[in-house]
Amino acid sequence: MTYCFITSARYVAVALLIGTAWLGISGCSDTASVDPGPQLANLSVSGASLQPPFASDTTSYSVNLPGNTSTVTVSATKSDPNDVLSGSIIAPAGQAAGQATISSPGPGSTKDVSLTVTSSDGRAKIYTLTLKAITLGGDNTLKSLIVSPGTLTPTFSSGTSDYTVNVAATVTDVTIFATKSDANAVISGDVPNGGQATIPLDGPGTTKAISILVTASNGTSKAYTIAVKRASPSRDATLSGLTVSPGSLSPDFSSGILSYSAEVDNNVDDVTISATKSDPNAVLSALGSVIAAAGTPTGQVPVTLKGRRTEVSVTVIAQDGVSASTYTITITRSRQ
Repeated sequence: MTYCFITSARYVAVALLIGTAWLGISGCSDTASVDPGPQLANLSVSGASLQPPFASDTTSYSVNLPGNTSTVTVSATKSDPNDVLSGSIIAPAGQAAGQATISSPGPGSTKDVSLTVTSSDGRAKIYTLTLKAITLGGDNTLKSLIVSPGTLTPTFSSGTSDYTVNVAATVTDVTIFATKSDANAVISGDVPNGGQATIPLDGPGTTKAISILVTASNGTSKAYTIAVKRASPSRDATLSGLTVSPGSLSPDFSSGILSYSAEVDNNVDDVTISATKSDPNAVLSALGSVIAAAGTPTGQVPVTLKGRRTEVSVTVIAQDGVSASTYTITITRSRQ
C-alpha cells in the first residue's frame, strides 16, 4: 500500500527534497493551496470608482470626488467573516461586512482612509483609500449661438442672456445651434445637451420664447432666452408692375391706379397681360384662375380679343387672405 503524507503547503519543501519521481511512483499529488491570509472580498465608495479597480491583493487606491461632495459611504466585505475589520470601518469576527460614512476632504485636498483586516492567528493586511476632492469647473456660458433662419439682436456675446430674432410670416420653424464654452457643462431647456434643436413657431404675428439653460460642472447655471418674432401676414394687395403686349397702358402704370386702357391695331387678335405683385406672397388671379400663387412674383394672362373692346381684370389677394385689389384693363382695337 502506498501512502501520501503531503497534506498541506508546509510540507511542500519536504516533497521537493524527496523528488518528483517518488511522487510519480507513489501516485500522490499536492492538492493543497497557499493561504492568502486576511483580505477583503470587496471594497467600494458611494458615487465614485476606485483607481485601479478593486482586487483583493491590491491594497492602495485613489478615489476622485466632486468638489461639492460632503460625505461618502465606504463599504467593505471580508473574504473570511471570522476575520476582524478595524480602522475607518469596524466589523468584528462573525460579521461579514461593514460600512462607514466618511467626510470628504476640502476642495483641492486629499484624505486617507485606512482599513485593517486581521485574521485569528494575528496576521493583518492594510488597505488604504486616498480620497481626492476635484475642483469642478464653473463655466456656464455658451461659446456660440446661431438661429437659422434669422439674426440675433444684439449680436451674440457669451455674457448677454436675452436676444430677439425677427422672421418672416412664412417661417414656420427655426433651428438653434448652441455651443458650450466648457464641454463638461450641460445644456438643457428647449435645446438638448447636443446643442441643436428645431423649434416649431406659433402662428404669424406671434412671439416664441426659446430657453437655453447651461449648467456648469459645479452646478451653477446660466439661462439664455431667444424671443423669435414671426411677422404678421402682409396686407399688401398691390402690383408693382403691369404691361400689355402688344400695346401700352394709359395712364402710365402706378400701383395706386386700378383702371387702365390700351389700344391695339385692328388686326391684333391676341395680347398678353403681365402683372408683378408688390408682395410675392400675395396671390394673383385673372379670368377665374390663379396666375401667380404665393411665392411666384409674376403672372401672365393670355387674352383673345372679341369684338372691338375687351375688358380684363387682374385681382391681387394679400397674404393675410383678406385685403384685395382689382386692376382693370380695357383693350380697344383701332377702327383702321
